[in-house]
Amino acid sequence: MFKNKKMIILLILTLVWCGVIFFMSSMNSSESNGKSKMIIYKIITNTVEVTNKLGLTNKHPSEEKINKVITFLNKPLRKACHATEYFILVILLLLVLKYCGLSGTKIFLIAITLCFLYACSDEFHQSFIAGRTAQFSDSLIDVSGALIGCSIYGIIYILSKIKKYNN
Repeated sequence: MFKNKKMIILLILTLVWCGVIFFMSSMNSSESNGKSKMIIYKIITNTVEVTNKLGLTNKHPSEEKINKVITFLNKPLRKACHATEYFILVILLLLVLKYCGLSGTKIFLIAITLCFLYACSDEFHQSFIAGRTAQFSDSLIDVSGALIGCSIYGIIYILSKIKKYNN
């Protein structure tokens, strides 16, 4: 009974996370890009403020300099967010599949396939949003996040088996 409750909770979390990904993809390009730039701006200004208060730095960058850094960081950080979304999704999927009784390489193949299909559908969905485009390369970035998640999950699984065997 407890196992079923865990699976239901994991399934709900997985569906909620899919909803988060869908919501993020539903923002038009200026809204999405604006939010990214605002987050980077806050990180930069807060970091400068904290390091100045701690006496580590005495920097007071101009808005122009901050905007150059934001422009430089925006695209790679947005791509990293793509990978992170699917890193989280694959971990949730792996846990759901584990509670469904699957194991071995099957669990990884199914989870990666589901992430790939969701990433492709997400890109297709973006093609209907103002200013957004469907880019297969983004699907590949998403899947790379899922592959990293599978690798970490697999390493943790192996280490837990080794620890259990040694005890």
